[in-house]
Amino acid sequence: MGIKIKELRIRNFRSYKTADINLSDNCVLIGANNVGKTTLLRAVQVAFTRGIRVGSDDIFIMDGESLPKDREAIIDVLIVPTDDQKKEVAEFDDQWFEHFGELRGENPNDLSQFFAMRTIIAFNYIKGEYEIEKKALIEWPKSEEVESYTNYNRNRITDRVLQAIPIFYMDAKRDIAAEMKDRYSYWGKLVRDVGLNEQEIKEIEDVLDDINNTIIERSSVLKHLINNLSKVSKTVSTSKESIKVNPVSRKIKDLNRGIDITFKDQGSESFPISNHGMGTRSWITFLTLVAYIEWINKQMKNEETPYHSLILLEEPEAHLHPQAQRKIFNQINGIAGQKIVSSHSPMIVGQVDIDNIRHISKEGATSKIDFINTSELSGGDLRKIRQEIFKTRGDLLFANAIILCEGETEEQVLPSFFKEYFEVETFEVGINVISVGGKGKYKPFIRIAKDLNIKFYILSDGEEDTIKKVEKDVKNVFGEEVINVLKNIKFLPNGCDFEKYLIEEKYDIELDIAMKEILGEDYLANHIQRKDGTKKDRKPSSEICRTCNQNIYEDIFRDYKGEDGEKKALLDCIHDNKTAYSSIIAEVIIENREEGKIPRVISDLFKEINNDLKIIDIAKDLEEVTV
Repeated sequence: MGIKIKELRIRNFRSYKTADINLSDNCVLIGANNVGKTTLLRAVQVAFTRGIRVGSDDIFIMDGESLPKDREAIIDVLIVPTDDQKKEVAEFDDQWFEHFGELRGENPNDLSQFFAMRTIIAFNYIKGEYEIEKKALIEWPKSEEVESYTNYNRNRITDRVLQAIPIFYMDAKRDIAAEMKDRYSYWGKLVRDVGLNEQEIKEIEDVLDDINNTIIERSSVLKHLINNLSKVSKTVSTSKESIKVNPVSRKIKDLNRGIDITFKDQGSESFPISNHGMGTRSWITFLTLVAYIEWINKQMKNEETPYHSLILLEEPEAHLHPQAQRKIFNQINGIAGQKIVSSHSPMIVGQVDIDNIRHISKEGATSKIDFINTSELSGGDLRKIRQEIFKTRGDLLFANAIILCEGETEEQVLPSFFKEYFEVETFEVGINVISVGGKGKYKPFIRIAKDLNIKFYILSDGEEDTIKKVEKDVKNVFGEEVINVLKNIKFLPNGCDFEKYLIEEKYDIELDIAMKEILGEDYLANHIQRKDGTKKDRKPSSEICRTCNQNIYEDIFRDYKGEDGEKKALLDCIHDNKTAYSSIIAEVIIENREEGKIPRVISDLFKEINNDLKIIDIAKDLEEVTV
């Protein structure tokens, strides 16, 4: 049996004004840059680590606000007992029961036990600086009552209590070459004591003395160096023998200073780790942390001491190629302890259980924490989200906003039209354009967008059944809030798909230019000659079969005669060549049009996006930065 940190509540800490987060055993924090992922990891550090220095930068302030000295930051932590399968249970086992002692709390409703700890960062007027104070809570208050709650346990939280829940933190700027020179790094801590008894140490140090003496005796350079360094005895009251040069460390305790790591790729020579790239060095730093955690866990287990490791990892994928990112996450899952990982990697997100994802975003100066509410999803919806988003489109989870569309054509033309309208690329402002892969398949994407607080917009085909399905799915996801998002959805008029819409909007000249570029000058005449009068499709007629009582289907034939014949042939030809045509049509329209460079329905969508996200203002700021 053991414990887990179940919930973290943050008030007025850095970018978090008010935030609650339920933690799992393998929690993964995702979101754009500078939204608060590292700050959340820092909050956990402050809660469980003694001796951390804090200051005014750790207190939340609004943009333009002066920090009031009486504002306090609060970090509350709820710890609950678990069984061997890490499921929450009602009572601590004997070791943890004794460890928490009188600091334990008890839920009055079901008598379940917990330990609740509050960390307060407050200004000390006498010392003129911010200080940290830790207190045990008698109850776990309601979220809205956190800042007013002051019912504290009279017993003090000692170092012994916190030592049983150690923090292991690895930031994104890791490098084993630097860690090997730092005696306080995980490498330094691990190799500082190599675990030899006194007799073994004496025997080895005698051998090291002999090795040093032999090297010096045979080296004329080292002899010359020692003779010159010994002249210090003429100015300092000491003897010649006080000067020694140690080609090899003479003391076991100093061996860590000279330890080196070499690494050999297949088919190459062995080189020191400092000569390898940052990917290899970063990975070895991570593996050093894993080795240190395993070693400490083993020691604590032998001492039969209650122990719960809390591992905080910042961007473990840094400098690693995609396959290595997948592998390192498997290694993370194998670490004993509770993990909180921040990541920007779609490769890692694709391996994470949906229940373990926490999405961090920012509204103004305030960070928010969201999660996917799987309790409202069917098994089919969960499978779709895993397969269609997490496995293949994980990048959308890091976007500020997403534009959803049905097909490949829209997915390729919208970024070009976006750049023409806003004079900035979609990726520069954190917007992803995503094809959902077919008519009305928006629901999983809408669900993710709602739960993770990601702005979404839709450009949809205008068939009647598609409109009904999209509106139904949006209402199903948003309920009474649907009125706020319907304006973000634009349907192509008159039941059109995108290609038909372009023809109706009189972009047929530009479409013809694009098709000639792909298929040659005579493409349309050849298509009409081959296809006119041939069978195109089947559709149900109004006539009912007397035997089965179903609609009788009738054949539909291509007819390219008459005034609109060439436009019909053009549309059919485009549908047959979507893959090639979709990659160039936006550029052809933009290059060949003086007016109407952006189709009206897309322009209307962009206006709505700009009203919400102020893209034009952001684009101006980006332009000023690059000038």
